[in-house]
Amino acid sequence: MVDQLVLGGALLPSACSSLRTGWGVAIQRGVVCEIGLNEQLESRYPEAARLDARDLLILPGFVDSHVHTYGVLAHGMPMRAAPTGFEAFLKDVWWPQVEDRLDRQMVLASFRLSCARLICSGVTSVCDVLEAPLIPEGILDVPGRALADLGLRGALSLEVSERHGPSLAQRALRENVRFARVCRAEQRVRAMVSLHTSFTCSQRIIAEAKERAAELGCDVHLHLSESELEPRLCLGRYGTRPVLWYDRFGFWDSSVLASQVVAVNEAEIALLSERGVRVAHMPLSNCEVGGGIAPVPRMLEAGLRPGLGSDGYITDMFQVMRGAFLIHKAAAEDLGVVPASTVLAMATGWGASAIGFRGLGELAPGCPADLVGLSIGFDTPLTVDNAPEQIVLRGGTDSVELVMSEGRVVLSGGELTCVDIERLRHQVREQAARLWRTGTHG
Repeated sequence: MVDQLVLGGALLPSACSSLRTGWGVAIQRGVVCEIGLNEQLESRYPEAARLDARDLLILPGFVDSHVHTYGVLAHGMPMRAAPTGFEAFLKDVWWPQVEDRLDRQMVLASFRLSCARLICSGVTSVCDVLEAPLIPEGILDVPGRALADLGLRGALSLEVSERHGPSLAQRALRENVRFARVCRAEQRVRAMVSLHTSFTCSQRIIAEAKERAAELGCDVHLHLSESELEPRLCLGRYGTRPVLWYDRFGFWDSSVLASQVVAVNEAEIALLSERGVRVAHMPLSNCEVGGGIAPVPRMLEAGLRPGLGSDGYITDMFQVMRGAFLIHKAAAEDLGVVPASTVLAMATGWGASAIGFRGLGELAPGCPADLVGLSIGFDTPLTVDNAPEQIVLRGGTDSVELVMSEGRVVLSGGELTCVDIERLRHQVREQAARLWRTGTHG
């Protein structure tokens, strides 16, 4: 029995479909059971509750396919001098001043505010990677509970790294395994087993993590060649580039999500595609760390379908989408690469597949009712031909009027229904001040 109708001004069921004027969505227990003309839905389901969104454009909820929500704590953090490169950024700033200082209070406050910000930009699903090698076991329960409270779905993990030695790497791996068992029956919260890179993890821990993930039926996540640093170190240590090194011991397959993927060559792209590896692209944070511009046009030509991520740098999916739309045109000096429809697919259906939630990223019978409603009040008309461009280039958080996650309204009239964002901002300011001055853990 249909219990809810969302009556839209227009409906874009997916990034590759056509705009349909006057269409809405029929929902039963959080799942789309029908899309069609508003009048037909009202006639067919007269007893269903009605949500009047006839001034809105309805489309699938966005997916942040790679985020470090704790990153908000470092926004504006004082530094003696700007890092001279990506290696210096990691060794002098990010590892000692951020990752190694995180505690439970910081993780909770930053996760809640970052997710609230993402909801405000239409995001309904996230893939969050916590990088905190010194933090005690049980930490993934903190974002796990917060995710449910916020009404989002997501894939969560604690990064495995040996930069503090094998014992702490094993502790992080155990935490991923423990959490995977805890949320095995959950539909909305999933675990991943997350690795850092080939220069902070040995082949032994990588192979063990992959084996444990396979036993649990979990996906595996890693950062891959975020800059030229990893290829240079891998060549020096192993005599080959990272993608080829991982392939030596059978690491790559369709259970793996590789994030960043900036400094890769044609052979590596071809191999990732051949092995069915999933990819997440972070256009803005790649600029922030000076890592370079990922060769997304070449990935697309090779058959890869990247998701889109904020990386916790700018938690606004509209800004991230615009970055993906513009950066590759400038890099390729070609206006035709990475069109708006492709960017929209990266932010919806491709992103959902990247993080392992199949069936998301479109509004069709049987799909979860994860949707966003944007004001149709663009400066110029919204048409069948220009819908992706209007969304990607002219949309913004100020146009997000409605967000539903599995039929639950989490934002209405531009306001969050589940949390007080000003209270969350106050909590993050307090925790950021602690992070900037303390090395306490626990």
